Amino acid sequence: MNSKHIVLNLVSFSLVSFLLSLAPKAYAQSCTTQYGGSTYGTACPPTDLTINKEVKNPVTGVFVENLGTTDAAFGPGSEVLYRLTIKNSSGETFANVNVKDTLPSYMTFVAGPGTYNKATNTLTFTLTNMIAGETRTQEILAKVSDKSAFPSGRTFVCVVNSAEAAALNRKDDDTAQACIQVEISGATILPVAGFDDLLLILPFVGTALGGLAILKKRS
Repeated sequence: MNSKHIVLNLVSFSLVSFLLSLAPKAYAQSCTTQYGGSTYGTACPPTDLTINKEVKNPVTGVFVENLGTTDAAFGPGSEVLYRLTIKNSSGETFANVNVKDTLPSYMTFVAGPGTYNKATNTLTFTLTNMIAGETRTQEILAKVSDKSAFPSGRTFVCVVNSAEAAALNRKDDDTAQACIQVEISGATILPVAGFDDLLLILPFVGTALGGLAILKKRS
């Protein structure tokens, strides 16, 4: 091989190396999970379609992400209101956004959009023509099972409601926790007045009974 061929080969090799350096490098994809931490080498769901699940606090009337063991609890037979917020943050219109909401154990569907499947305790509905930047809200009303549906001796239980939204290759999901107080000190929860309400009423009850006794004595 003469010197001319060597020079040409070196030039060709340098050119190929330069072009390869300009190509985008493939890295292991990483993302943050719902509960923190990172995952590598897994497909992360796009963030331009999101769904947020909330539950209404039965005392304050405010929708929150979760109700924990120290928050207000629901009683058997009471109604629970959930709210779903679906947002299209992409630059395109989604012809159909399919939403599925799965109710937890000890809860049944009362009202909401779409079709309810009693066997799987799931509600499904479709949002059509969701334009870029649009946000839509849907509410789902559920009912806590009667006391007889809970295991014997179970006085407190927390359940999780899950929901997901999907459109094209986008998909997102979220959950909301609520807790159920089956009994308090062996007695079923009062349906209307709570324990604190009764404490406020007791002095007036005593006064009323005393008045009745005086009237009876005078008569």
